[in-house]
Amino acid sequence: MDALPWYRIAATPAVLVLLAAFSIWRPSVRLRAALLGATVMSAFSVLMDQVSTRLCLEYFTVLHNPIPGLTDPTLLGVVWGVLGGAGGGLALGYAAGIASTVGKQPPMAVRDLVRPMLVAVACVAGAVALTGTIVWFNASGLKVQLDPELGPPIPPERQIAALTVACYHMMAYGSAVLASVCLCIWISRERGRR
Repeated sequence: MDALPWYRIAATPAVLVLLAAFSIWRPSVRLRAALLGATVMSAFSVLMDQVSTRLCLEYFTVLHNPIPGLTDPTLLGVVWGVLGGAGGGLALGYAAGIASTVGKQPPMAVRDLVRPMLVAVACVAGAVALTGTIVWFNASGLKVQLDPELGPPIPPERQIAALTVACYHMMAYGSAVLASVCLCIWISRERGRR
């Protein structure tokens, strides 16, 4: 695989900094909620990727485009965590910001979204942990091995870990979408209740 281009690495932090500056200049519940979502989801993703790099470093060095000069597991987890979590977090937060402000009901403040967003991310974390445990248990019991013709070589002793990490990352994406929808429904009901 080709190395990840520098502009793809720099784009995410640059967008976050520009969005933060714009939300200071022109305060908006929607933009601040988007920043809150990006922060919460990036923090979760960094923590998840710290586990992922310890379980199977090859998930980031073989199955993803490599980041030039970056081989330290901690730094790989931080960089991929921000790259993987910030975009989804922006979408989650902006959707929550829209749900918090649209319509005739009184808008919700961003501070009212902190706890619900943390609960949403905790649900994603629970789904990820459950998926990882189930995949590891079943793949180990069945002695699953990856087909060497399907992709780059991963040592046999790391293949179950690679499968586990890949599966729980997919679960993180899917459950984050579901958590975002549930969060928006909760916000709408909470605004109606208030």
